Amino acid sequence: MSEVPFEFVVEGASKYCSALRGVAAGVAALAAIIVCPVDGARAQTPPSDPVAKAAFDVLDKHCARCHQEGRLIDREKPAKNFGNILKLEEIAASPHYILAGNALGSKLFRQIADREMPYDVVYEGETRYPHVTADDLQALERWIASLGANAASVCANRTPITPAALAGVIAADLERQPMGRKITTRYLTLTHLVNRCVDATAMKVYWQGAIKLINSLSRSPNVVKVETMDPDGAVLRLNLADIGWAAQDWETLLAIYPYAMQPPGRASESIVRITQTQVAAVRADWFAHAASQPPLYNDLMRLPNSLFELARDESVNIEANIRNFVAQRAGFQRSGVSQNNRMIERHTSRHGYLWTSYDFAGGRNNQDIFAFPLGPGLNGFQHDGGETIYSLPNGFQGYFLSMSTGSRLDKAPTTIVRDPSRKDSTVTNGISCMGCHDQGIRKARDEVRDVVVGARMLPRDIRDKVEALHPQHARMDAQLEADGKRFVSAMARAGLESSLKLNGVEPINALAKRYEDDVDLALAASELGVGREVLKSSAVDPKFYALVRRMEQGAVPRDQFEQAYKVLAAALTDQKVVQTAGTRSEPLPQAVRTDELSLTSDADYYRPGDGPVFTITSTRDCYLTLTNVDEKGEGTVLLPNRFQQDNFIRAGVPVRFPGPNAPFQYRMKDKGLENVVAVCSIRSDGADGIAHDFTRAAFTSVPNYTRALGRAIEVIPSAASEAAVAGAGNPPSINVRASIRAAIQVTVR
Repeated sequence: MSEVPFEFVVEGASKYCSALRGVAAGVAALAAIIVCPVDGARAQTPPSDPVAKAAFDVLDKHCARCHQEGRLIDREKPAKNFGNILKLEEIAASPHYILAGNALGSKLFRQIADREMPYDVVYEGETRYPHVTADDLQALERWIASLGANAASVCANRTPITPAALAGVIAADLERQPMGRKITTRYLTLTHLVNRCVDATAMKVYWQGAIKLINSLSRSPNVVKVETMDPDGAVLRLNLADIGWAAQDWETLLAIYPYAMQPPGRASESIVRITQTQVAAVRADWFAHAASQPPLYNDLMRLPNSLFELARDESVNIEANIRNFVAQRAGFQRSGVSQNNRMIERHTSRHGYLWTSYDFAGGRNNQDIFAFPLGPGLNGFQHDGGETIYSLPNGFQGYFLSMSTGSRLDKAPTTIVRDPSRKDSTVTNGISCMGCHDQGIRKARDEVRDVVVGARMLPRDIRDKVEALHPQHARMDAQLEADGKRFVSAMARAGLESSLKLNGVEPINALAKRYEDDVDLALAASELGVGREVLKSSAVDPKFYALVRRMEQGAVPRDQFEQAYKVLAAALTDQKVVQTAGTRSEPLPQAVRTDELSLTSDADYYRPGDGPVFTITSTRDCYLTLTNVDEKGEGTVLLPNRFQQDNFIRAGVPVRFPGPNAPFQYRMKDKGLENVVAVCSIRSDGADGIAHDFTRAAFTSVPNYTRALGRAIEVIPSAASEAAVAGAGNPPSINVRASIRAAIQVTVR
């Protein structure tokens, strides 16, 4: 269906939706459409608890249009693969978003306080929706504070599955395999998620994501249908021979595997002896994260360096097919990912089909496919890049991004195409395509044929060629449907539910995101296969102190935990680091990171009169404001103060407060729960609108801290918002923010 310039959301429209879905072709001619809610929207009923209900209303008003499946506006998929913002119980259990009881330290709260969200209002200058108010911020704070330690206590009493126990399960399963298949048997595991008591619905999506990815990386004509082989559903067995992999392909995977360790004992020895590899099992969530994107995706798919080589391998001659009018094209003004007009083109390949697109950075002159419908070339359209989807031998799909020259790309320029589900909004080969084409080839309706042939504005020979290359709608619709069915049929043969998603997110993307989320102490302990107290005790070692304290008082980015995992595991368990046979010269892409501020205290508990010491580290130069907020919500700015007005700190240099030579003392006074908030600002004139007058008071008071913060959000626009409203072009990088913050809680007893 063609894109239309306007849309109206009609209240009570659901009764018309079933009828409208049957007349989609007629709707295409209208200038407005009714947007019908999907079933997920009806399921999101507000909670009965008034505190939770108030938070639900705030999130519904400001966030659901981008982050709630069933309530999305102007988008097909949840932004950043986060589609359950109104499922309060789910997000409350995720330390990536919520630190139960610690509102000021929770990422969801911090992103609003730092004016990162709502993105469309703050960065894009969207005027259809309201700004966050002080009342909104307080409603969120009350809800998160009301959670207490409830979310953190979930699954606290479960005995973790240890690496040694997992090795025993795998060794026993290997013994049961046919003799000729033992050496090529491998495993994917999610025991750490079982340790965290992840619910059955999510686990089903994760396993289907793993199975789908295995088939999407297969070189075999046979679809692989695999099942879990342990009572907890934590281990999935596969065989390299079934997917056309050699032993070296598995070693390529292991060459960058950050958890390559082995527990001692006969089980591990047996696994190595039988499989002839040092590591026969990898984590399924890491596999989804790493193998679905370059460079590992390129390696495992054996992608060539150019589109022309790929086409040759698939028995396709693109130029000859265009010249001989064998190719089938459709062009349109707008698509789901392209920033400008787009042309798609189908070729019959050795395994089914090869679809490629012509994408453009603009729409003028030779970038206008309606004025220059033939090409590519000097006398036709001149594209800037393209995306290619091709059939694998088993009916699943492979993906390839390229420049206009045909050279392979790992990520496409955002001036041409964008993927809002990714953290950096870039279309990334493999994983972005899997998320967008979860049902196979997407339906599209050609607009070029009717415009060019019908308008008769171009010469006859051009019109004739366009008519030959652009099939009539019925023929193209039938081809798109047939190609889509081929992919869906392959998924069905693999035992996959083609429509299954987790909060609107395709299974491979959902599993990869689960891995990429931040890590707190409970998740880290689950991944190590130890109890929380065991991990917590490792903080006595100076090597682990900062990391463990940060996980205990909040959460850390995944890549930081990755880097420390082997050293931590070796210290806390009997596991040993193993050397794998695989090698690779090209490093994995760096994680998408924003500026970060860490804050830790030197103890869990204090007594009245104790002098706490806080350590603050920023990833950028900034001006630090440190504030203590008591249980009544009253704030006292600790830094800057009359005695220490210089609050500038350097990136990467830990700052202790109070310092050893501080001209003042800071002592805990009353029993209770204290919140300590660190804000790092690029401006020197005060964070969050706080004004200091050290001639009147040595330490600045901030009555009703959260309300004051909310008022600052209302009246102080971010630099990004100012630029967007002024029409200054694209919003600034996600790494450029006016302020970043962290907050912890300490108990005085």
